[in-house]
Amino acid sequence: MNQPAPTSRSTLRRRLLLTVLIVLVAAASTIYGLVQLNEDNDDDGAAADPRPEASATPICRAEGEFVAGFMSPQADDQRTQSILETMNTDAVTFGGRIVPAEAADYPGEVAEAIGGRDAYEYTVAMHWDGNDLAEPDQIVQIGDTSFGIIAAGDNSVVITESSAGADHFHSLTRTATELDTNAFIGLPVPQMRTSGETWLPDNSYADVVDAFSQKFVTAYQQRGADGFYLAMEMPLTPEAHWNPVTDYYARQTHIINDIAPGTTVLISPYLEGRQDRQTISPETAARGYEKLLGLGNGTRIVVSPQDGVGVGTTALAADESEAHSVTVEDYFAALHEVDPERLYVTIEAMTPGGGSPDSREPTTRDRVEEQLDATDPYVQGAIGFQWAEPNSMVHIDHIGAGACAAGPGQLE
Repeated sequence: MNQPAPTSRSTLRRRLLLTVLIVLVAAASTIYGLVQLNEDNDDDGAAADPRPEASATPICRAEGEFVAGFMSPQADDQRTQSILETMNTDAVTFGGRIVPAEAADYPGEVAEAIGGRDAYEYTVAMHWDGNDLAEPDQIVQIGDTSFGIIAAGDNSVVITESSAGADHFHSLTRTATELDTNAFIGLPVPQMRTSGETWLPDNSYADVVDAFSQKFVTAYQQRGADGFYLAMEMPLTPEAHWNPVTDYYARQTHIINDIAPGTTVLISPYLEGRQDRQTISPETAARGYEKLLGLGNGTRIVVSPQDGVGVGTTALAADESEAHSVTVEDYFAALHEVDPERLYVTIEAMTPGGGSPDSREPTTRDRVEEQLDATDPYVQGAIGFQWAEPNSMVHIDHIGAGACAAGPGQLE
């Protein structure tokens, strides 16, 4: 049955009702959208796309972890603290040198205090505030610069200098204490020989170095150092040729143990696996490791060989290098057999460049993670070289933001 057609007035009413309904629905949708927008703003971005935040979070894809890093503390505590917070590991400093000096190179008051004694200079800013210096040690203040004239050896003095209270290592011990981070301070070293075997230390003034080291260790042990680093380098070998270095090590550990018995002392020798050089075999490296462990004199020696990847003296097994006869894994497997508990690795976070093994270029996150994984089965942890320019680890993606960091208090 056919229905009658609607009148024009009925049609008009239907259109009017439909229009009103559309307007009401649109208004309700607008109000709901505004409410949701306000709720999102009140959440301070909590509902934002999480992908940018995830990419900014440092992620470690390696099994190995950094327990410490070589770094250069600053005179300003805030800057030192910023480095430590970025590292999120314990800290190791490099060591300053004690070098011959001339009294005439210093201000008149300092030269007068030196008198007729032989003068040496310590090359890192240091002050003696809070330490009881005995005669004949003295402090000469000239403006905002403090000069320490520190008796050392027979008829010799070591001159320290600090402007505006600067003391980089003291800055580290102060900030490390606040952050529960362990601080390993690099001991002073002599200059290298100026002729002949220039790769060996000049031990002609060993009495000066040792006498100053005694006062140096006393000062920084009182300031909270957790351990010390013997900054003089040598290859990982037992050869007698390198006894001038191991003699230095033994003298320093004896000094340290007299002042702070049982303190941890770090040594970081290097490896040589290239075929065209005087290659160190894994067996030779193992005997060299044994020799270093025997130099403690009551201290606890830990050894962290430089992996050599950053300067090209070694290669990883995965590199399949024809220029190297020994891989990093070969070395650390042999060292692990001697004593795994005191074995660490210094990861060289750089790459060879410029055609010389002595030159350095930036590395990548992938390469550093490969280095960590190559040594992780054999060591107690890794020490990063280095959190200082040039080629600071801070520039490496993820690694520089603290990825693969074990946290403070792990190197003991």
